Amino acid sequence: MTRRPRPPREIKRSTDAVDAAVSSGVRVRRRDARQAELFTTGFIPPCKPTLRPKAPSGMRWQFEIKHDGYRAQCHVAGDNVRIFTKSGFDWAARMPAIGAALRKLPVADAVIDGEAVMEAPDGVTDFFALHAALAAKSAPRAFLYAFDLLHLDGEDLRALPLDERRLLLEDLLTDAPPALRFSEHVLSDGPAVFEAAQALGLEGVVAKVRDSPYRSGRSDTWLKIKSTKVRTFVVTGYDPDGSHGVRSLMIAERDGTRLIPAGSVGSGLTAATSRDLRRRLDAGETISVEVEYRGRTPSGGLRHAALAGIPEH
Repeated sequence: MTRRPRPPREIKRSTDAVDAAVSSGVRVRRRDARQAELFTTGFIPPCKPTLRPKAPSGMRWQFEIKHDGYRAQCHVAGDNVRIFTKSGFDWAARMPAIGAALRKLPVADAVIDGEAVMEAPDGVTDFFALHAALAAKSAPRAFLYAFDLLHLDGEDLRALPLDERRLLLEDLLTDAPPALRFSEHVLSDGPAVFEAAQALGLEGVVAKVRDSPYRSGRSDTWLKIKSTKVRTFVVTGYDPDGSHGVRSLMIAERDGTRLIPAGSVGSGLTAATSRDLRRRLDAGETISVEVEYRGRTPSGGLRHAALAGIPEH
């Protein structure tokens, strides 16, 4: 059954100029939902935040929680729904709850950018549960944190400031099904926001310039600041690199008299450190290393591990 389209929203443009970085292959003005199948948009390469070690300060920035999931670009055209990964694969069939919720939106067509996630019992997003479900081609518990609106009812919104796009998105998601959630933001001191996110055990924050247009590709108006931890681990073995160095170290965490395997680390090894560690390990020395990481795998291994230092011996 064809849904009656919502009355048109008033879209106030800050500028009518659209440069090549934000131009669309489809730019059509219409309001008739019966023609939606004729005006579907194609996959839009996503805006990618740049990794930074520290959160910025200043009121030109807004801050959102960095959810640990899969990027999901959702295209709605009538009853036709596609959910693209960041690489452009349509995985709508794998996330049925999100697809069903998108079909209930009161729009003729829309393109929504967001993050598909699943929650652990403690309410924190669980990347590995989502990864396993998507690998099995069925993630019925996945829902979407929506954070941007790129197209709406035939209008390409990417040249609008982020603030305006998000106001339209928040309005669109009013009374939306639970599988569609608006990603809230705060306007505050960036370092304080990041510190609070770390204290809550979250993956980090994303900082965005409030008046920025949406541009595909790597962007310095979107920044991601990831939470990290540093702990000391015991080296239990190594993967050799030739006859004089190590490519990676097998590490374990000390728990009383036990050593609990924690995976391996290779990032951060310099040529000089590699040779020094090989010499000491071959001589039978017990070595501890400081490792920076961003979380744990279900088996206890470290995510995004990097060598941070070697305590004095």
